[in-house]
Amino acid sequence: MPAIQQLERKIESRWLRLARGLRWVIVIVVLLLIAGRLALPWAIKDYVNKRLQRIPDYSGSIGGIHVHLWRGAYEIRNIKIFKSNGKVPVPFFSSPSIDLAVEWRELFHRALVASVVMTKPEVNFVSGPTKEQTQSGFQQPWGKTLASFFPTRINRFEVKDGQIHFQDLFKQQPVNIYMTNLHAVATNLTNTRKVGQTLPAGLDATGDTLGGGFFAMDLKMDPLNTSPTFELNASLTNVDLVALNSFMRAYGKFDVDRGNFQLFTSVASVNGNYTGHVKVLFKDLKVFAWEKERGKNALEVFWDAVVGVLAEGFKNHPHDQLATSVPISGSFNTTHVDIWGAVGSLLHNAFIRALLPTIDQPVHLQDVGKPGTPGASKRPPPSKILAAPHEAKGP
Repeated sequence: MPAIQQLERKIESRWLRLARGLRWVIVIVVLLLIAGRLALPWAIKDYVNKRLQRIPDYSGSIGGIHVHLWRGAYEIRNIKIFKSNGKVPVPFFSSPSIDLAVEWRELFHRALVASVVMTKPEVNFVSGPTKEQTQSGFQQPWGKTLASFFPTRINRFEVKDGQIHFQDLFKQQPVNIYMTNLHAVATNLTNTRKVGQTLPAGLDATGDTLGGGFFAMDLKMDPLNTSPTFELNASLTNVDLVALNSFMRAYGKFDVDRGNFQLFTSVASVNGNYTGHVKVLFKDLKVFAWEKERGKNALEVFWDAVVGVLAEGFKNHPHDQLATSVPISGSFNTTHVDIWGAVGSLLHNAFIRALLPTIDQPVHLQDVGKPGTPGASKRPPPSKILAAPHEAKGP
């Protein structure tokens, strides 16, 4: 009997020692997890900052990181990206919050992917007199940079209450054309669904513009293709042109007394080439007002008069509107251009070229009377004068 009791005591003693050891192991593991959780935001912040420093011609920083382990997510706070030479006074991109998280419902489709939600992001395109003072960002790999922030591929992208600005801070009257209240949702960016479709991903976007306008866009695309492959339909409606006078005076050397502007564009792109059209409608347009010309120099008055005569000449007077449709086509400089840069550049060019009166091609004295020269045999159509050239050589 004493032998059995001794054995029981030995077993009990061993279990007590094992229990005490296990408790210490649990305590150590818990402490390591806590330390890792505390260190994780600093590690992620350092990693993200290093990735931002690798962007060609740009550099960036973030204010902090907040980790949400329970939903497999983390939040980047107060991110800013500047042109690295320091000659552009506003950031190219800023946002108080970018949330990156595992998209759990896609696990049912056997895909481990992520979603991104940007809150109140702001993008500033800046035109300047030199390349160093200009900020477009079209040639930068922004998609790859964002994708590098999360260990899984990004499948869904959402923008809430965003802003986009086109600025020229170097003009005598600074230009600031903007869009606010931008909401955009892009889905199926990794092609986890609709595998058999040519354009499996989509983007829907809406926003308010300067002059009380409304912007809407529907984009169907193949984001995994090496060249931009998409179908784009976009519209810009109900824009009060008077609000754009600083822009038109800076780049077109004219302004308007009144008018309403609408733009509709449809473009398809495949294998590095794109084709489509831009339709423009000006309603209740009045460009030349003698009361406004006092104090201007003779050349300014002359240009306003020319634009005003063209606008009046091509109006549909019973409806007091001017409309034109312009075909566009061309190719990208490289088939490996970023799809977001390609779409942004096309929209930028459509707006600029539709709004400002342009001549299709320069005419020299030796060209006068030659067949095919604008004005040689008949007056050029409105699209030749008031909108973009037929051939767009690429964004």
